Amino acid sequence: MIIKNENYNIEINDNGAITSLESGGKQFVKQVLPLLQFQLRDGEDTKIISSDSADKIEFCRNEDTVEFKFTFNNPDIVFNAKLLFGKRINASFSFENNTGSYVEWVDYPQIAIPNDLVARGGSGRITVDVNEGLLLEDISLKEQFYPYKYRPMNYPSEGLYSMFPAVIQSQFLSYYDDTAGIYIAAEDTERSIKGIDIAPLDDAIKMQFRLYPGIEKTDKFFKLPFNMVIDFFKGDWHDAAELYRSWFQNNLPENLTAIEENDTLPEWYSDSPLVVTYPVQGIHDTDPSGPNRLFPYNNALPYLEEIGKATGSRIMSVLMHWEGTAPWAPPYVWPPVGGAEMLADFGKELHKRDYILGVYCSGISYTLQSNINDFNMQKEFDDKNLSQYMCASPTGEIVSKTCQPQRKSYDMCISQDFTKNVLWKEAEKMASCGLDYIQILDQNHGGTPYFCFSDKHGHPAVPGKWMVEHMTDFLKKLKCIVGDKVLLGCESAAAESYIPYMNLSDNRFNLNGYVGKFIPLYGYIYHKYLQNFSGNSVCSLDIFDIKRSPDSYLLRTAHSFLAGDFMTLVINQDGEIAWAWGERDFSYLPDRKAVLDFIKSATAYKRGVGKKYLTFGQMIKPCEVKCDTVAMYKTNAERMTEYPVVLTTAWASSDGTCAQFVASYRNRSEEFTIDLTHTNGADLIDENGTVIKTLAAEVCSLTIPAHSVMMLAFKD
Repeated sequence: MIIKNENYNIEINDNGAITSLESGGKQFVKQVLPLLQFQLRDGEDTKIISSDSADKIEFCRNEDTVEFKFTFNNPDIVFNAKLLFGKRINASFSFENNTGSYVEWVDYPQIAIPNDLVARGGSGRITVDVNEGLLLEDISLKEQFYPYKYRPMNYPSEGLYSMFPAVIQSQFLSYYDDTAGIYIAAEDTERSIKGIDIAPLDDAIKMQFRLYPGIEKTDKFFKLPFNMVIDFFKGDWHDAAELYRSWFQNNLPENLTAIEENDTLPEWYSDSPLVVTYPVQGIHDTDPSGPNRLFPYNNALPYLEEIGKATGSRIMSVLMHWEGTAPWAPPYVWPPVGGAEMLADFGKELHKRDYILGVYCSGISYTLQSNINDFNMQKEFDDKNLSQYMCASPTGEIVSKTCQPQRKSYDMCISQDFTKNVLWKEAEKMASCGLDYIQILDQNHGGTPYFCFSDKHGHPAVPGKWMVEHMTDFLKKLKCIVGDKVLLGCESAAAESYIPYMNLSDNRFNLNGYVGKFIPLYGYIYHKYLQNFSGNSVCSLDIFDIKRSPDSYLLRTAHSFLAGDFMTLVINQDGEIAWAWGERDFSYLPDRKAVLDFIKSATAYKRGVGKKYLTFGQMIKPCEVKCDTVAMYKTNAERMTEYPVVLTTAWASSDGTCAQFVASYRNRSEEFTIDLTHTNGADLIDENGTVIKTLAAEVCSLTIPAHSVMMLAFKD
């Protein structure tokens, strides 16, 4: 059957498969897939079934609606799929399950787009809100790097599984080229567990939404409580993000308030602090315990003061390897090394300077033995039979892949009272010591709990919305325990479900450099409601060849600033700026003066004339900027990625005014043009708020000094 309207033409065969989908002159179907497929699970036994294999397929068309009924005799299950063809396509399904097995997941609707990405000579690009925003131009690179490589999610969990709400932070995918774009999203206000990924096929790419009903196998009837939507756009990733943000802002999570209206946030939150992070034991992630020259804690004060003075910044010290138990050895972190009194005294010294104190933590795991020191909890684990609370496989086996170089540990199931109570108690101890920030869920990217298939925990023995419900319950009480003065966060920015409770997280956008380009997609959608910091940049030395691409440091810093986040420095035990956490060799360092000068300029804008945009505003699509590109080389490889020599984002404030910021990150001035023809012109404003030039509504040529920032305030 063929359905046509002014927005798209779609063709569906008698099996329900989408055989053609065209919009704006672009054909979006390259390979025909069954409309849906699902997995049945009975313990460790699984079976994948597609709609094409149904024993009986019936369909009914009524004006703009088509319904398919897929009947399977063995096993006994019936799926009903409904497609509504309006301005966009809405898709839903229900099933009646008489198999005696779980319906673990359903892939729906299944669409395979062309693999005509930039790397293959086309103009196609894919965007995914993974680690704050990935622009993918070569799917083969994604498949070469294991953490990003397509693979079905299973037990045990992995931090970089393509799961929402987790390292996948929003519920949509988009693909576009120079002709047109397609947007696929789940409009799920419950924000339940999903696998959202792209999978390589023969000359095509599957845009996968793996939906987890999460109900008991004895619950025979299920109806998807939301619509999957397919929409179309022309433009780039900003236009796709705008579609999702429009839905999000009309369907906000409970307890979410815009920064400008949120009177529970501490006053420093809107003052653009500069995060300075460092370990107080060892110099590397897996170093043996033992104080370095930044311990006792007050030893760091001269370095923090120097950086604060040089950048005009309010410093936020975020400590690593501070735990008196063992670094990265959850759940027990207390007391801190040196004792609570010493840490509290350091906090008081910071507060005297109007500075801020935070700590890294670890996530929802139970450590049996640290690999860094002799910390051991095997006896408690055995005596209290704690294995009963751990995430288990369908056979009852317990195993973990989380941070095993640092520790031998298991993942705790978020549904269990033991899990919640032990973390609540540790957080209460930390909050009592005068901390301002706790990155409470390191390793739980985006705030996600782990997969658990146990049939003894009181939850369905498959993943599902119970995971989100328990995590939300945990975070709500946790926030009450630590109070409004202490902010919470996780590794990678908080996924959409958990944003109301984790207002400041440790971004991991740099990881996208392994496989593509990082874009401020997360900031575009969510910045109005929270800020984050650019993280400790772990793995950056594996992504960028610092000898051949030394500008990669300020590239990352400029990106963070333009995304509206707090900028971050990692320092070594001598107060030198390091390239990233996880570094051992400090014989070659970033250009300290260039870094501090850039941060000073950027901070002045964010604390002053640009505050209503970069702190309180929301991102908008910028006026087009054209400039040269520069190659950033990959470590130990000839492969390179081209980045524009100037970066830009645009913002709207609550008073209706708009501005665009441009940043340079190389040690030279840069020329660029900006197309102001669709505006009323703009004022070029320096960091003190002085208008230094007025630009007409035309394509303007400008020069930006080395490692600096420009602001263009659009005229009404």
